[in-house]
Amino acid sequence: MPLPPPEDAAPTGRAARLQDHSVPVFDGTRSHYHVRRGLLRLRAEATWASWRYRAALAGAETFVQFAGWPRSGHSLVGALIDAHPQAAVAHELDAMGLFRKGVPAHRLPAMCLANAAAFTGAGRHWNGFCYAVPEAPHGPGRHLRVVGDKKGDWATRWSAADPSLLDRLQAGAPLDCRWILVTRHPADNIATMSLRRGGGYDRLRIAARGGDEGAALRAAQSEGRIAAEVDDAMIADYRALAAATAAMKARVPAGNWHEIVYERFTAAPKAELARLAGFLGLSPDPGWEERAAAIVRPSTRRSRDGVSWRDDQRALVARTVAEHGFLSPYEGDV
Repeated sequence: MPLPPPEDAAPTGRAARLQDHSVPVFDGTRSHYHVRRGLLRLRAEATWASWRYRAALAGAETFVQFAGWPRSGHSLVGALIDAHPQAAVAHELDAMGLFRKGVPAHRLPAMCLANAAAFTGAGRHWNGFCYAVPEAPHGPGRHLRVVGDKKGDWATRWSAADPSLLDRLQAGAPLDCRWILVTRHPADNIATMSLRRGGGYDRLRIAARGGDEGAALRAAQSEGRIAAEVDDAMIADYRALAAATAAMKARVPAGNWHEIVYERFTAAPKAELARLAGFLGLSPDPGWEERAAAIVRPSTRRSRDGVSWRDDQRALVARTVAEHGFLSPYEGDV
């Protein structure tokens, strides 16, 4: 099977509409869904946020976003950056989508701060997880140097739809634009993407919070409410996103692109956090490293083991790994 073109990852259908935008609803421990808002309203909110957060943004230097796939660890890494006293990272905002739809680049940092403040105010819950670092100064602080958004898969999709976005963002943004790629084992990504189709898996995880999620998942799969097999469409989507990510990387200056292997990150979080802080230009902060590293845990359950795979599906994933250098850590392990 030939490499998919990057544009195969571009949004389609309702998701591709430019007159409205999907925004997260922060509803405490039940947070997991989005609603669509009109662009006129969002542009007005951007103007208001720019006025409200003008002092907080006065010393900001870097606008950071993520690239890649869903379920790669963006939410965790974004939350850990947000826990630094000099940083604030939005959750589920999709800044690149807003930019694609006409929100000016210079308004995006303030929108990120408004989102980060709302997420923190609602307890920092999403899809059954809590993304709060105890005793950390989450949300917009007084001396920000870094602001950003963690919606990596959608940043990649919008870039696939319009590759000029990256250049136009850097030209129009008041801050230096930097990118983070988090890679996770492709089989785990694809398995979770398959499980999440339809939203049933997210609702199950929220309902099972603190209980036996594994037993609830197996029961839902046996009843046909959640996928028990890998979805070929999700493998195709993963491959398209990989091609789009490679195209993004080729357009970004090498010094503005940072890669994190999720499994290495969770195994040695302090070292990886220090490396990440250096990339973003954040001041060294041992207290931040200690607090942030304390909530990082290597996964004890592999999503890939929760669904069945055909041999041809495994072979296609192995081929995808071989096609992209940023997936090389997973060669021989598919």
